[in-house]
Amino acid sequence: MRFIDAHLHTDMIEDKQLQKLVMMGMEAAVVPSPHMFLGQRDADAVMLLWERFLGMETTTAKTLGFEPFTSLSVPFFGVNRADTEKCLERLPEFLENERVVALGEIGLDTATEYEKDLFREHLRIAKAHDLPVILHTPIRLAPQGPTVLPQVLDIIKEEGFPVERCVFDHAGEASLDWRAKTGGAIGLSICWDKMPPEPAAHYVIDHPELRDKIHINSELGGEGNDYFMVPRVMLAMKLFGLDKATIDKVCYQNPKDFFKLPVE
Repeated sequence: MRFIDAHLHTDMIEDKQLQKLVMMGMEAAVVPSPHMFLGQRDADAVMLLWERFLGMETTTAKTLGFEPFTSLSVPFFGVNRADTEKCLERLPEFLENERVVALGEIGLDTATEYEKDLFREHLRIAKAHDLPVILHTPIRLAPQGPTVLPQVLDIIKEEGFPVERCVFDHAGEASLDWRAKTGGAIGLSICWDKMPPEPAAHYVIDHPELRDKIHINSELGGEGNDYFMVPRVMLAMKLFGLDKATIDKVCYQNPKDFFKLPVE
């Protein structure tokens, strides 16, 4: 079975693991900018990362056998305001590259004023360039989640950004109903700190009315270098009796259509 991982940090994964993903059926991936840097980085470091996504990561992906695309943004941790402004000024020229299919990760984690200001700037740029967005939201056990999640949607509405062009990523079980009511796409990030494979599979099975909006992605996968979470969800759905056409829809067709990926 084929899949597109529409939230995969390939720059943090070994090539041999990526090739295993290709052998398991990964035909394309969207590589988003990280929402944070460890330590403090300057504007040059951010733009060097963007250049890596559009250069080396693209070449490596094609060598390994999958189609690479990217989603660019300025991390909202680890970059000071002055360098953030420099990056935002340069971001539009990077968005002209044909491999850029979205802005992201953007959003809120703890909802500081700085995060909210940067989120608004990202949404304005995405709207001006007619691009969808990948939203970072607090992970499933984050204590600030219940108060921060509504603020994400409030800012989207205040900025007049079309919510149907947002993927509300990092879904946890407790927030699934809320995400479904937003009108945006529901990103099930099957990662060690977000959602296990079996609950994700059951969610797809139990909510046929939402299958047009569900995207299965991995972000990074599980602990112990277990990066194969999307195939694990696909296997779980198959074992639980879901038909292949529906599995293909949530793991391949939905991300392909949402990001308008030129793949067959």
